[in-house]
Amino acid sequence: MGNALSCKNPTWTDGPFLSVLLFSSILPDVDGIWSNTVAGHHSFLHTPIFWIFLFIGMTGLGSISNIRWMKPVSLGIVLGAMLHLFTDWITARTVGIQWLYPFNMTNFDVYSVQPEKGQIPVWDMIRDPYFSFYIENKVLLWFEIGMNGLALILFGKNKLQGNRV
Repeated sequence: MGNALSCKNPTWTDGPFLSVLLFSSILPDVDGIWSNTVAGHHSFLHTPIFWIFLFIGMTGLGSISNIRWMKPVSLGIVLGAMLHLFTDWITARTVGIQWLYPFNMTNFDVYSVQPEKGQIPVWDMIRDPYFSFYIENKVLLWFEIGMNGLALILFGKNKLQGNRV
């Protein structure tokens, strides 16, 4: 009789899922490379529709070509990106998120935003006065730290479980 673990069917969270999730949670901010300001860096990468279509395309390609790793990778990408959008929506510092793009260009946020403070180059985010503006709301700051801490804990737990025999 074979080992019971060898008969296990793969799930969506097998393999590289958490690694991809962590990486893709910062992926929407890649658009900051080609943006002139913090407030202006929200391109199509900061819209749910882009990530949903990417997910559908990747899972469809994975099903058609029978690529097993495509499902956990596509799920990790869409969840990581959507987590990023969700936290940007809650902790909006300058513009919020366009949840209904391309049908509606309204920026949505949970807290009041101050777009005038986001009219600085993206690379100046780590300096004052933007850095002080970023951390002035302690609830939002600790929410972001907590979300990242939870992600690291889950990542570590997954790695530890993956190394067991």
